Amino acid sequence: MLIYSIIVPIIAIVAIIVFYFRFRKGKHSLSSFILWALLWIFIFIVSIFPQSSMIFARIFGITRGLDFIIIVALAFIFYLGIRLYYKIDKLEEDVNKIVKEVSLNNEISLDDEEE
Repeated sequence: MLIYSIIVPIIAIVAIIVFYFRFRKGKHSLSSFILWALLWIFIFIVSIFPQSSMIFARIFGITRGLDFIIIVALAFIFYLGIRLYYKIDKLEEDVNKIVKEVSLNNEISLDDEEE
């Protein structure tokens, strides 16, 4: 048995447990927890049963299992990139809103000091 087949399932189990506890503490939403759990379960299955990637590939009409894994990894990376973009955009809007409120409050307090 390859070392990969021993280490990766352990990492996957630990990752699922960590995400579960972070979900319980409210640091992750249910959808985020499910997404990460599915990803780690997929990694777990493929690491223990390498030929299972061929089964998944055939279901989606891809010729090789490795191609399927690469496509899934790229799709996941693009998904994370889009989520990060939207989070950064929302943070930028929040910062702009806070800066506007602070500047308006300072302008009002400066007018009061002049009188």
